Amino acid sequence: MSEAVRIGNAYGFWGDRLDAAGEMLALDPDLDYLTLDFLAEVSMSVLALQRSRDPVAGWPRDFLEIVGSIAPYWRGGGRCRIITNAGGLNPMGCARACREVLENGGCSGRTIAVVAGDDVMDIIRGEQPNGELLRNLDTGESIETVRDRLVTANAYLGARPIVEALQRGADLVITGRVADPSLTVAACVHAFGWAWDDLDRLAGATVAGHLIECGTQVTGGIATDWLDVPNVARIGFPIVEVADDGSCLVRKPQSTGGRVCESVVKEQLVYEIGDPDAYLSPDVVVSLLSLHVEDQGEDRVGIRGARGRPAPSTYKVSATYQDGFRAQGLLTVYGDRCVAKARRAAQSVLDRLRASGVSFRESLIECVGAGASRPQGEDPVVAEQLKETVLRLAVADDSREAVERFSRQWMPLVTAGPQGTTGYAEGRPRIHPMYRFWPCLIERDRVQQDVALLQAEALTPAGVAGDEDTSERPWIHHEPAVACEPSPAGHGYSRRLGAIAHARSGDKGIHANIGVVARRPEDYDRLCREVTADRVASYLGLVDADRVVRYTMPNLGALNFVIRGVLADPLRIDAQGKALGQVLLEMPLETAERT
Repeated sequence: MSEAVRIGNAYGFWGDRLDAAGEMLALDPDLDYLTLDFLAEVSMSVLALQRSRDPVAGWPRDFLEIVGSIAPYWRGGGRCRIITNAGGLNPMGCARACREVLENGGCSGRTIAVVAGDDVMDIIRGEQPNGELLRNLDTGESIETVRDRLVTANAYLGARPIVEALQRGADLVITGRVADPSLTVAACVHAFGWAWDDLDRLAGATVAGHLIECGTQVTGGIATDWLDVPNVARIGFPIVEVADDGSCLVRKPQSTGGRVCESVVKEQLVYEIGDPDAYLSPDVVVSLLSLHVEDQGEDRVGIRGARGRPAPSTYKVSATYQDGFRAQGLLTVYGDRCVAKARRAAQSVLDRLRASGVSFRESLIECVGAGASRPQGEDPVVAEQLKETVLRLAVADDSREAVERFSRQWMPLVTAGPQGTTGYAEGRPRIHPMYRFWPCLIERDRVQQDVALLQAEALTPAGVAGDEDTSERPWIHHEPAVACEPSPAGHGYSRRLGAIAHARSGDKGIHANIGVVARRPEDYDRLCREVTADRVASYLGLVDADRVVRYTMPNLGALNFVIRGVLADPLRIDAQGKALGQVLLEMPLETAERT
């Protein structure tokens, strides 16, 4: 890997650690590129709300803190280039604010590039009715049902305009909506000079980008065996060293916490994917079925063997539309039969409102602790045994007035509800606009991409980063490295699926994916035999077994399940399916382990 390009990720979602970028550059100053991923579907809706209040807004303003933390590194001569989608709905506004921060930070001559063109709202609003490409990819509905309520519509651009920006000398590339792995793909294409038909190389870079796009998820964050991950308080962000052939090595900065090992890397590989033979991106269609993962020890894992096919002729569009208003009330209920008391209390609020003429388009009662994250709802056995639960009542309606009436009726439960009701420090539930996701497609030739450059004014350097004493920095951990030993097979899971497998889950629109990885190679046959689509559907309480699609990944010792429509209710506490993997790991095994 001596000829590899070194790419780090120091931000996995809007809300991640703002100090991680500065820390990573202090620990690994020879990085070639650093990616920062801010955007998710829900992010665009939040940014749209901000922009409606202030036309120069529409991008995450806390990104400026990250830029300020990078300024000393650049001021001291650092050469790492930054690629981020922090531009949100207003990349140029974000870039201008960043230029001011860099000028005030004494950075001389740093060039900022802005990638635009992902905003396709005008195109979609001008389309002819019932355009097939604009139908909802999840439901098949016509765009006409939501066209007048659309708030955002952004195409997932690929790596090409980012590569152009890097070729034009950009130190900081700011984009709007771009496919997450494309940030990494662009760095590789620029570094190695790949052609756009080097499909296997592009596929390998896409895999590398997929691994690091969620930050610490590939260094031990949200791992099935998270309790065994060392020093999670100082968990390191990931780095991939990508070779010219597209293979890569995943690692983390030395002296940081966390763990990079085969099981954690495989969990991230199967995270939020559909068909593993056709992982779609705007740069290439990737097959994960030929991947080979090798644990090299000392928090280093190698991945090779990705195969690529030409990218689709369309871009995916992430659109959002306003769908009324929502609010949720939370109260803790303690005592005997707490779940029954909590549910009765919530129902009394709905009954009282209904008697006064107020009803809701949607409402949902959940008792956290009794199985609220399970698709089939509460476990009656667990519910009966609980002595404490958090009652959650969520409502949604087209009428803001109706939701406001709910908000005013929630707090009286403090005195009119069951004995043991507490946890009401936040007061009345807050009312929020409700947004929903509309995935669709658009022809590539309809999307006009643009790259513009800004340059910070040349100012006298104010200091040199290399002069700083790092010996007392709190993020640097000087304990010896911990060997990446596998955990005892499923300790704590007994005769449940977790005894032989890891799992990781996430959302695919209104669908969910659950990736299941065998703990040991010898467990894979049993995994395939016992964890069928029918069994998963039955265990998750789905009447229609056809809603569960199973894909096998023998090269990774893994299965991937796509659970169709399971996230259709946005009021659920687990609206993004993050708990479904852990739910499935509780599924009983049918046969005793073979020895």
